[in-house]
Amino acid sequence: MVRHTARTRGVIAVAAFAATALTLTACSGGGGDADGGGDVDTASLVIGLDADQAPQGYDPLLYSNGQRFFFEGIYDSLFEIGEDGSVVPSAATDFSFNEDFTQMTLDVDTTLTFDDGTALSADLVKQNLDQRDNVDLNAYRELAAGGETEITDVEVVDEDTLTLTFAVPQPGFQGNLAFPGGAIVGPTGLADRASLDTTPDGSGPLTVDTDATIKGNSYVLVKKDGAERAADYPFDSYEFKPILDPQARTNALISGEVEITLLAADTTDQVESSGKAVALNGGTIWNLFAMDKAGALNPAFGDPLVAKALSIAINRPEYVAAVHPGQEPTWNVLPADSPGFIPELEDEYAYDPEAAMDLLAEAGYADGLEFEWTIQARTQRDLEALQTYWAAIGVDVTLNMAASTEELFAAVRTNYMGGPLNLTWSNPLGNVNGVLFGFANFHGAEGPEIQAAAQAYGAAQGEAAQAEALTDLNRVLVESGWLIPLYEEFAAWGYEQGKVAEPTFAGAEAYPILATIQPAS
Repeated sequence: MVRHTARTRGVIAVAAFAATALTLTACSGGGGDADGGGDVDTASLVIGLDADQAPQGYDPLLYSNGQRFFFEGIYDSLFEIGEDGSVVPSAATDFSFNEDFTQMTLDVDTTLTFDDGTALSADLVKQNLDQRDNVDLNAYRELAAGGETEITDVEVVDEDTLTLTFAVPQPGFQGNLAFPGGAIVGPTGLADRASLDTTPDGSGPLTVDTDATIKGNSYVLVKKDGAERAADYPFDSYEFKPILDPQARTNALISGEVEITLLAADTTDQVESSGKAVALNGGTIWNLFAMDKAGALNPAFGDPLVAKALSIAINRPEYVAAVHPGQEPTWNVLPADSPGFIPELEDEYAYDPEAAMDLLAEAGYADGLEFEWTIQARTQRDLEALQTYWAAIGVDVTLNMAASTEELFAAVRTNYMGGPLNLTWSNPLGNVNGVLFGFANFHGAEGPEIQAAAQAYGAAQGEAAQAEALTDLNRVLVESGWLIPLYEEFAAWGYEQGKVAEPTFAGAEAYPILATIQPAS
């Protein structure tokens, strides 16, 4: 039985040149017979990715949802992304809230076990969550004292039941307990967190083959001996190869170095023409995001009028066609197929530099505005394009390339704006609490309208009420200027169709669920 399932969302599969592909498959070492009629070799699957999945070792709480694809087979999480992209129970088998949403009671799956034989228990979950004040654990940041989703107490009710108490009502809190916040570390890792630098301690059916792994170059996951749920994963081993350059990933797929990989949109034609297949999934929105949300460094950046001026000064269709061909310009923070999508925003935030200058004047900046922005090479083309649009309305932006990673990280507290940042919206509360009020809220800004909209969404029951709440959340985010949406990205995955079946996606997730990647039939 496959524990994780997913449905295809907006998937466009391109099964190009099948006969050629079968030939290439035989040459790639995939293991199928030369006629393409035999069983696919499932001894291994080689995956190309756009980032190092474990640069800080194997502690899942150091990471964000972007590492889910790698860690989900290693660590069980209290909740996970379900087949429609929603958040569903996993290691937590059931949950409920009290009447005013200040307490959440969880039942946990005590059949899950760690390598030392310890079974998952309510007490072990408490031991995990009781480390939420550890400032190194990024995934717990908003659960700690003073966080937007602060847990004030964790009480064990019995062996498989515990109750969380919150500082304020938290409808929809389960979104905070999907990976990474809900990942459960075993007792060995809890006792010596440094051990996770080299050795994971999860109850999942996969583990890291440390002998075959080369940090930063290749990470190999294998099935644990005797792990019943290992049957959920059709390949015996999974090798993750971080290949940061998109053209290099394309070349790796074409040459057979990898068998499935995340692509850049502008390389899909090359992949298709080589005989490989491509599957697309929309739903990732790239945004600028306000770092100085409340104007702590410059009052201008706490004014929504300025944010709207910057937004409508951008000619999105022109910018996207030039810098991100194949993607879709957007004026919404939610994807086009979200029930909270607002078509009218395209008109309300349409390109209008004269209106932008009027807004700046209304905000008290008739003579313009200037600021410096420390950037990285990967966003240089984006920001140079935006720099030109903003110069046309009197906003003078100086772009300074960071000389080091340290300088780039330090700039999060001095830059007025960040991004472009990619967000999927399978878990809206995770984005609001974990990103906007979490790691991207360096100056402790308050946003009562956003918080109210998020809480209303968390409390909404039924599709109609949730759609209305999502629409309200979308609008308040756009109007606040905390996010300035730029374009919707279609995640493109190239794959060797003689080895791998067409991948499917969970809602708007850019990465498939690992267990759903199936061998070609």
